[in-house]
Amino acid sequence: MMYLMTLDITGLTPEEYRAVADRMAVESQPSPDIFLHIATTNEGGLRVIEVWDNEDRFQDFLQNRMMPANRALGIDHKAIVTVKPLLNFFGPRMNELPGIAPSLPAGPHSRTK
Repeated sequence: MMYLMTLDITGLTPEEYRAVADRMAVESQPSPDIFLHIATTNEGGLRVIEVWDNEDRFQDFLQNRMMPANRALGIDHKAIVTVKPLLNFFGPRMNELPGIAPSLPAGPHSRTK
């Protein structure tokens, strides 16, 4: 079964998001269980939407990869995590997405040093 994970993180800035992503090296070393990652701003923080093929491995990723990266960077924001079975997925232009990612404000080109 496929799962849609949503993380609503109050107070997280795009710069903090980028720092955490870089710390975890998720773009160069992604979990083998993730299919899709999308991040956007929302009221008061950021929303991350992901598609995973295993809920337990997502929870393991949160506990053993994301939380340690946040702690190491001193980032401590409230997060609401929602996990639901995925009912459908439609992506007619998926092949174009890798070329778009570097142009986004918190994309790979904006790496913090």
